[in-house]
Amino acid sequence: HSRSQSLLFEADSLTTHANQSILHSHNARSSTIMAEASTTPVAATNLTDSQKNCCLSNKLRLETNDATGFLYQRCAAGPVVMSNIFLGSSLIALAEMEIGCYDPDDTGLECGKIYGFKPSSLITIIAVITGILSAFLLPFIGAIVDFTPSRHSLGVVSSTVLVVIQAVQIYTVESTWFPMAVLQAINGFMYQVITLAAYGYLPEIALAIEEKKFHWYSSLYYIVMFGHQVIFLVLIAAVTIIWKTGPVHTGQVSQAIDVVVTGGYFVLTWYYFTKKEAKSELPKGASLFGAGFTQVFRTAKGLHKHYPKTVGRFFIGCIFSEAAINSFSTVSVTYINEVLKFDSTQISILFLIILLSTLPGSYFAYWLADKTNPMTAFKAQIVSFIIVNFAAFLTLTDPSREIAAYVCGVFWGFHLGWYYPLEKLIYAVIIPQGQESELAGFFLYCTQILTFLPPLVFTVMNEAGVSLHWAGIHLNIYLFVGLVFFQLMLPWDDCIEAAKVNAMKQVEPIVQP
Repeated sequence: HSRSQSLLFEADSLTTHANQSILHSHNARSSTIMAEASTTPVAATNLTDSQKNCCLSNKLRLETNDATGFLYQRCAAGPVVMSNIFLGSSLIALAEMEIGCYDPDDTGLECGKIYGFKPSSLITIIAVITGILSAFLLPFIGAIVDFTPSRHSLGVVSSTVLVVIQAVQIYTVESTWFPMAVLQAINGFMYQVITLAAYGYLPEIALAIEEKKFHWYSSLYYIVMFGHQVIFLVLIAAVTIIWKTGPVHTGQVSQAIDVVVTGGYFVLTWYYFTKKEAKSELPKGASLFGAGFTQVFRTAKGLHKHYPKTVGRFFIGCIFSEAAINSFSTVSVTYINEVLKFDSTQISILFLIILLSTLPGSYFAYWLADKTNPMTAFKAQIVSFIIVNFAAFLTLTDPSREIAAYVCGVFWGFHLGWYYPLEKLIYAVIIPQGQESELAGFFLYCTQILTFLPPLVFTVMNEAGVSLHWAGIHLNIYLFVGLVFFQLMLPWDDCIEAAKVNAMKQVEPIVQP
């Protein structure tokens, strides 16, 4: 339930068609495609003798080994995200069972505390731990990717750890749920490490193939991830309907399926990803840990000095808006379990509705950006999402609101599909030319640094006895703060003009080998 494990971060998989259309309509630079914008999928062609051979036919491989590796990394990511939704429901149920307040029929049974916290705070506490680990350690992980030849080894080790933990979590029962929750916090961070290691290959993939084909591949990456998410949800829904499994058994089944699927895809991922030399030379006398944070500080300083009213304010706004968006799945899983009392089948249906509803949201984002401009459309999304959150959390008050929850799922999914392509487009267009590689990592860090705060506040409110309706609505605070910074940016045309001059190249701290 960290950012990368958040369903919302993975909603990017549903925005690729609209994203490419917007990029073309506004002439975004192709070198910034690592911001995940693209369109139509393509079959692998022009395979060379250097391609690795496995048990797969050429139709399941792309033009380069690294492009193929990234494809399978995306295939692995989808089931991980979905399986942890069901594991979260299982952990809450098991914590309630241990203290004798498991109440699936909503008879009004009051829960006490376990290990000093309410069971309903469990998932958000896990998210807080994952978020803090990410905020403090991702710069160090980024330094390993940039300054050492260990990127591939880092990916292999972190992927192995994630799958092993997922396998251990199959045995999540009443006597083991607490250590499994601890492992879940670690796994959230492992997912981030894997993502960072994999994304380090994107600039090299873009350089190795022609621009148009990279556009196609970018779309294919997220289409396959979306497809795996949908298939996983349908499969779990079928299991719960046929065998009528409760939250604990559903969590076990979802982890077991994920171990097989994700584990197999990770084998292919790191088989095809090639070993690389260091991207940059570590400055003399510098440590990896210090170099990572120094790079973050210098990049932030450069943006504040040269682009304070364009990229600078946009990144600050995204720190807050992403904190809300990426905490949404964590908060929603807790809310669905505690207030709506959804079973595993209902959870599967709700998240399937959310996923599918991002598609029309993506196309609406394209239409509105074309009629106005991307920044105006982006700010309209945030205002609308605030209104939807108010209405949804105040409406969904008890288990009788099942149909209303599905309707809210449509609106939530629509707004997620509206949000992500516009965020990626604005990023792609307004960053200074020549700084794409440096700012891509910095932007990823910006989307992580505050993700611990909303679940932390949610937990505090829940422990203090504040209604979960208001605990959910409080996410709007971060969206509003982000909106203020977006509003303080220069007009859209001025942002585009500012990006044409790279004033940051004079403060580039990295020494190229």
